[in-house]
Amino acid sequence: MAVTIAKRFGISGALGSQEIRTRRDLKDMNYLYTALGVAVVLLAVVFVYVWARITVTRIGYEISSANAARSALIEKNGRLRVAFVKLKAPDRIEKIASDELKLVHPKGSQIITISR
Repeated sequence: MAVTIAKRFGISGALGSQEIRTRRDLKDMNYLYTALGVAVVLLAVVFVYVWARITVTRIGYEISSANAARSALIEKNGRLRVAFVKLKAPDRIEKIASDELKLVHPKGSQIITISR
């Protein structure tokens, strides 16, 4: 907004080639509104960035805990499979039948063959 003195006041000579600047009108608040708008936009960008980082970190912890729970369940499943195989072993079932339930193998005379 520099203007030469010669143009402004119609003066020629040594002072005519010098530039003068006009002062900004202090009642004009456009620069303040512009600066405030830029600050609000920058603040919003910072808030969105921080929110995104917090969300990524929280989801990372959730994934980590889900993986730990999955590992624990896989280990428990393995233990249950071993226990299931032990419980359905024929030797164990026969021992329970004879000792606790007092069952015995049938004799030849106790077997009845049914034919059609």
